[in-house]
Amino acid sequence: MSTLTLSSQTVALFKLKIGVRLCLAVILLGFVSAPLSASTIIADLSRKDVAITTDFHGTELLLFGAVKGEEEDDIVVVFSGPQTKIASRKKEKVNGIWVNTETVLWQNAPSFYQLLSTRPKDDILSPALQAEYRIGQDYIPLQTEVPIISQSDYAEWFESLNRNMSELGLWKTRVGDVELIRGALFRAPVLMPANIIPGRYEVRVLHISKGTVRSEYSTTVRVTKQGIGALIFDIAHRYSVFYGLFAVAFAVFAGWLAAMAFRRS
Repeated sequence: MSTLTLSSQTVALFKLKIGVRLCLAVILLGFVSAPLSASTIIADLSRKDVAITTDFHGTELLLFGAVKGEEEDDIVVVFSGPQTKIASRKKEKVNGIWVNTETVLWQNAPSFYQLLSTRPKDDILSPALQAEYRIGQDYIPLQTEVPIISQSDYAEWFESLNRNMSELGLWKTRVGDVELIRGALFRAPVLMPANIIPGRYEVRVLHISKGTVRSEYSTTVRVTKQGIGALIFDIAHRYSVFYGLFAVAFAVFAGWLAAMAFRRS
């Protein structure tokens, strides 16, 4: 008699698929029996907690849910991370050397922003509704340390911020990644890169029909540091002065130790 051996990864993947299907079935069953006045959309994630460890290389979450709609309806997902301060700098050539001549400090920029949709957002909603529901990087209510009076200057600085965050893989627009099945079920992969920061991440799911937002559903994901990396991160932020002095002392000691080793050889 032959035996079949499955790897732990295969078993985990099989369990995840079974769990997602069961969750979808439960969601759809409860959704159908809900009163007509209830929300037209409900969603959930395959995981609500993400741990950043020393070997963290990013992760992928599965967003899934059910909707009361038609096949031609659309789903938009806005996935945003905790706000942080980000500096944008303008470099100019002075006497043959590139130097930073101007700096804009964004006070409340989202550290992570992904926009997922069934179709391009301009084909789904008017610019006015995109601004009202903050759909897209252009409609993030950003603030700077020193107000930028000129609209043209703001557009130039924002374009620089958007380009830098996109190159880092932190701000993305992914059209067509949301799959809507017969106007009833939907799913979408949510990619979180390795350079995300700890904090609370908000996921907003919008059901759009004939150019109108019919309903919105929100949930959250918690990202935390764990292991030795979490300890170092905590010490560096709680005791920043002592951490800086220790880092300098350690660097000096390491340099002295290397010099002594080469001298003996």
